Amino acid sequence: MNERIKKFLFGFLTVLILVNLIFSKKENNRKNYNNYSATFNKIDGVNKGTDVVISGIKVGQVKDVRIKENFPQILFTVRKNIDISDDSSVAIQTDGLFGKKFLLIETGGSDKFLSNGDKFSFSEDSIVIEELLQKIIKIGETNKKLWRKIILKQFLVLLQF
Repeated sequence: MNERIKKFLFGFLTVLILVNLIFSKKENNRKNYNNYSATFNKIDGVNKGTDVVISGIKVGQVKDVRIKENFPQILFTVRKNIDISDDSSVAIQTDGLFGKKFLLIETGGSDKFLSNGDKFSFSEDSIVIEELLQKIIKIGETNKKLWRKIILKQFLVLLQF
């Protein structure tokens, strides 16, 4: 057999095996995960591929982000072997002060569990750092005015002695 034909057949077989492995892994992946959804008011920083975490352990990832009835809805997957009670909540959290966002599932205590395709009833929105900093600055300015009044009163009291 010609050397070129041998190399071609070997390359063709290799490509077929790789394509088979790629598609079989994706199909296997879908079978090992349940799909869930949750609706939020703000989802700043959450995108496709964002981690889903329970008690600090990655258990899934965000599959899709869309708008449904003018509210952002997140579709995500969680490993099938994890039972999530129907009174559980999902929150958008930040890893550190300026870290990446992730979905945190807080498990409830109910005896009933969510099924594949169910929606979370309880969700907590993302905290926008700019809004948080504005609130801190406002509190600081208010306290600054208050301290000025207190110091002025104390000074007036001292002047009376």
